[in-house]
Amino acid sequence: MKHEKRYRSTGKIGKYLTRFRIMPWIELLLVLGFLAALGWAFWKYAIPFFNNLGNGAYSCRKEIATPVPQTPEPTPEPTRDPYPDHALYNADLKSVQTEIVIPEYQYAADVGVYSGTLYAAIGNYTQDGTAAFVRLLLYDVSAHKQKYLSLPLTYKSIRFPVMNDRWIVYLDAAANGGGQMTAYNRATKETRVLKVVHTGLPKPVIDGDTAFWIERTGQSRDKLFAVDLLTGESATLAIYDGASYALSKPFAFEGTLLYVAPDGQLTGLNLSSGASETIKPDASYVHDPQMNADGIAFLDSDHARNGHILWYDGQTTTEVVSGAVDFVLGNGFIAYSRFNKNYVYYYGDGTTFCTTRSDETAILLGGGEDVIAWMDVTWRDKDIMEFMTVGEKQ
Repeated sequence: MKHEKRYRSTGKIGKYLTRFRIMPWIELLLVLGFLAALGWAFWKYAIPFFNNLGNGAYSCRKEIATPVPQTPEPTPEPTRDPYPDHALYNADLKSVQTEIVIPEYQYAADVGVYSGTLYAAIGNYTQDGTAAFVRLLLYDVSAHKQKYLSLPLTYKSIRFPVMNDRWIVYLDAAANGGGQMTAYNRATKETRVLKVVHTGLPKPVIDGDTAFWIERTGQSRDKLFAVDLLTGESATLAIYDGASYALSKPFAFEGTLLYVAPDGQLTGLNLSSGASETIKPDASYVHDPQMNADGIAFLDSDHARNGHILWYDGQTTTEVVSGAVDFVLGNGFIAYSRFNKNYVYYYGDGTTFCTTRSDETAILLGGGEDVIAWMDVTWRDKDIMEFMTVGEKQ
């Protein structure tokens, strides 16, 4: 007969554990640990939940954020492009340049500008194979009209004419140099021989009723002359003995005669008071100075290829360009030729423009006021004289 096997606890393990007095402490630590964990969970999750609920973080209502006022960032100052200030910036060179057609004559020289009139000595070849400049071209820049003026000649050519409202002064030049300095009264049409010139080709300047020029008067002596055009009286303002400064041409502007003195100092002579002052630009050498109301332009060499054109505004001397041998000073600009191209430098802001078209070559002839004139030498069979307005009065 089978008997069902039963198992029952003998209670030995419980009795064994209860024998130790530490058991209550273990139970207390477990309870405390459970309570601590429950408190940490409440602090970590329950409190933020109720806070957000009170602040509407879990609201179904759409909140529109109030924009926070912000200080606008300052608008940066636009970079100033100096070129648009000049008419040449967008100019079509072909349309603003004008050819002067003089079919009766082949050649032109000694170009200048006075009161909107461009003038030049013009002429043809002679039988001995040299050019003779026998007429004065007067071209109205605004009206584009021209006329020829026949000035009295004893010798061969009109050279270095200069003019103002009352006078035209020119050298009546012999073929081999020399001749006579002559004044032509524009109102009476009369001429006066100011002085016989024995050698060289001096270039005159005029201011009012007075003409000035530097002339070789001896083997190594030159003199700066002043001649009254009304009376013919003359005076010697400076004497150069073997000095290279005599090669520098004087310049007259609004009652001031500007010249390089025998000691090499740039000098301004007030023609009303007779007082002179030494002008000191930052340059070791001054040659062929020209002056306007804004300052003085000059060369720092005797037209050397490695020389410079400089601009002096009364305080600062600025290099305009290196490698140009001559220049024209006008209203707000200095014009020069370099590598068969003509350039205009605006000394007000230091910008430079090339005024020669890309497919042409040119040589600057002269100019003044608002105008420059040049010879287009792209084709060598005939001289083509052109001009354009570039001046910008400031």
